Amino acid sequence: MGAMPRTPRNNILAPDSVYHLIGRGNNKQQIFHDDEDYEKYMNLMLEAKTRHRVFLYHFTLMPNHIHFSAKPAGDGPSRFMHDLQMFYAQYYCRKYEFIGHVWQGRFKSLRMDSDMHVFACGNYIELNPVRAGLVQRPEDWLYSSYCVYAFGEVHLLVDIDPYYENFGRTPVERQKHYQAYFVQTIVKTPVP
Repeated sequence: MGAMPRTPRNNILAPDSVYHLIGRGNNKQQIFHDDEDYEKYMNLMLEAKTRHRVFLYHFTLMPNHIHFSAKPAGDGPSRFMHDLQMFYAQYYCRKYEFIGHVWQGRFKSLRMDSDMHVFACGNYIELNPVRAGLVQRPEDWLYSSYCVYAFGEVHLLVDIDPYYENFGRTPVERQKHYQAYFVQTIVKTPVP
């Protein structure tokens, strides 16, 4: 008996919901080897985000996986992630003369049910490099949305998380509170 076909994700994912999207290198292999790889992926993210009308609130690109907090306004996260992963895999295979699967199966999509859940997930996403021991502080990792919220940096990929407005009345106040929130979280989070 043959395998059952997979259900298309657009039939499962709720419109106008925010999702924690995760993609992992096949067999946990490294998918970013140098700055050029990260930059290429971020350029592809911007193209896919624009094409598929996705709000991207938080992101981190790790050496062997990626995390996003995203709200699709167009045709859902499936087309966004499909295009992004496919175009990056093509780039990766050409650059590294690689044959095989770059990504480990389909991406994961976890629906978040509240603004606070989205914000807490953003915290989890942006602390990934610290938890992995890649950097001591989240601002030291170049491939994340942390500096947008903590220092007011402008990043074309990032749409400001609506819950962020609760961190203060002015941009400077929000940035200070965001930094303090992360310091608190880092102290509570054991680093390997």
